Amino acid sequence: MFQKTAAQTFICAILLLTLAISVQAQTPAQGNTNNFQGPKSIESIIAWVNNDIILKSEYDKRLSEIRQELVRNGKLQGAQLEQAFNDQSKHAMQQMIDEALLLGKAKELGLTADLEVIKAMERMRQERKLPSTDALEKEIVSQGYTVDEVKENIRTQYLTSQVLQREVYGRVTITNEEIRKYYDEHQKDFDKPAGVHLREITVITENRGPEEVATQKKKIEDALAAVKKGDDFATVASKYSESQTASEGGDFGFFTKGELSPSLEEVVSKLDKGQVTDVLPVVGAFMIIKLDAKHEGGVLPFELAQKEIQDILWRKALDPKIKEYLTKLRSDGFIRLADGYVDTGATSAADKVSELK
Repeated sequence: MFQKTAAQTFICAILLLTLAISVQAQTPAQGNTNNFQGPKSIESIIAWVNNDIILKSEYDKRLSEIRQELVRNGKLQGAQLEQAFNDQSKHAMQQMIDEALLLGKAKELGLTADLEVIKAMERMRQERKLPSTDALEKEIVSQGYTVDEVKENIRTQYLTSQVLQREVYGRVTITNEEIRKYYDEHQKDFDKPAGVHLREITVITENRGPEEVATQKKKIEDALAAVKKGDDFATVASKYSESQTASEGGDFGFFTKGELSPSLEEVVSKLDKGQVTDVLPVVGAFMIIKLDAKHEGGVLPFELAQKEIQDILWRKALDPKIKEYLTKLRSDGFIRLADGYVDTGATSAADKVSELK
């Protein structure tokens, strides 16, 4: 199912208003909104976020999306559905301001999403086994969305995630002492059925031409040769792999039976501890898999539980850091809301924004 977004850029909004009544809308200068001349008969502007604006139609659309998603989920009805809608809608303005702040930061950092939009649309086409881009666009429309909405949603998600990755993720650190402490206190949570711990080296072939695919195959063959020569797999993964796990030495994680794709599970089942596969062609990539360890069942030893614990602690530490970063963007920027609208992410002037470490 495609997801809609109400986010529009300032430029698109201004073009729309200009074409509608030939009036050039201007964002109010900081601390002075009385000079703003907006075509209120056409669109009501309900929020100013630095050089961006949020329209009432966008806000109403976001509320509609929240309700539609709750209905589509099918788990709530009647009073419970209304309560969930009221709870989530309270934060709709905060979410839209967060997006505007992060998109503004993305522009400041020189980030673009044009290529990612093309790649994401192609992934959707392949996943749905559709013969062409036109067929994908027709399916999007048939589900009640527009192609521009889907592309804008991809753009927003990609750029906001890139900003957070650059500005926040690297500031979250988890120590070995924290991991060990968590393991000692939650050992019962790591009572697992039999499974395997894997490492990977992956190079991407998706949306590459024949020459680029050949180059990528040569790259992963060089990686395999280095591993077979005796080089440390984690070191080779850090050098050659294009997966997000590269920075972790290709740590792919722990998998029980049925969690891998059938084709990968069959290949892995033939490996002994420490062995690696040959180059494996998979959808959109080439891979090399190493069987790092086997678990026969019971409580995972610390070494096998370590990555899972690190992920748990990282996610737990991330949310406060994101909130802190967004609070700082609010403090450093300019935000004004029309009467009757509330930013639940705002802090009072007396609040101090802690420095990101």
